[in-house]
Amino acid sequence: MNLLHAVGRCAVSPPRCVIVKYMGNPDSDEIETAIVGKGICHDSGGLNLKMTYIERMHGDKGGACAVAGALKGTLQLQIKKNLVFAFAFADNGIGANAFKPGDIIKSMKGLHVEIGNTDAEGRLVLCDTFTYVQKHYKPKRLVDLATLTGASMIALGTTTGCLYSNDDQVLAELQKASADSFEAMWHMPITDEHRECMKGRYSDLNNKSYSTPFGGSCTAAAYLENFIEEGTKWAHLDICGPVIMQPAKPPVGADCTGFGASLLLHYLTQK
Repeated sequence: MNLLHAVGRCAVSPPRCVIVKYMGNPDSDEIETAIVGKGICHDSGGLNLKMTYIERMHGDKGGACAVAGALKGTLQLQIKKNLVFAFAFADNGIGANAFKPGDIIKSMKGLHVEIGNTDAEGRLVLCDTFTYVQKHYKPKRLVDLATLTGASMIALGTTTGCLYSNDDQVLAELQKASADSFEAMWHMPITDEHRECMKGRYSDLNNKSYSTPFGGSCTAAAYLENFIEEGTKWAHLDICGPVIMQPAKPPVGADCTGFGASLLLHYLTQK
């Protein structure tokens, strides 16, 4: 998992991919859904050092925290489904061993990725985790949650997340879970324009678009799409604003809100 390793390799605590397999349906061996969370425990931006909000970047593990909350709820409710909970943990630090802009790194899937910006690290830890989970567990559905882009806040503000999916049924189920949990998500597109932006100059892919600064949440989703195997139903929730930047509004506190855990539980308990 070269990309996951690259992001966290210079940190004091080494990167980890943590997997919990939950078999709630003893009548089947199939994994119905895999839930993957971005767990950047602190994001300095790496060598592309963040200029602002760096003091809040302990919250960049919000996707993984939501997955942990959903796992706890799954155990308490004894949900009758076979599920995988995956956590992509790394600390995007700065040091002599840090990965660098311009590096070309081979992903676990075999696609080579040029590092256009070390602060676009969340998609790197996620894509290797996607490949591992699909290779070893073959889930019917894969849902990921990530505080992935500041562009999601430019698009939708700080209380609503961006929702992408390649399957209409999964999209509808997540939209219902969003409404039922009062955790707002809005359906966003992935177009051929977004896909074109993520093609590499010297590699298969870039982790940051060279051609345009616009549509950053959509281009990030287009990057992740490359690591979804044919036949896997997928949804991506970009939840940067609601997790890290949301103002206090009862019953939700400010910052590190736990956004996504309730939505996931509503989704997982749907018939």
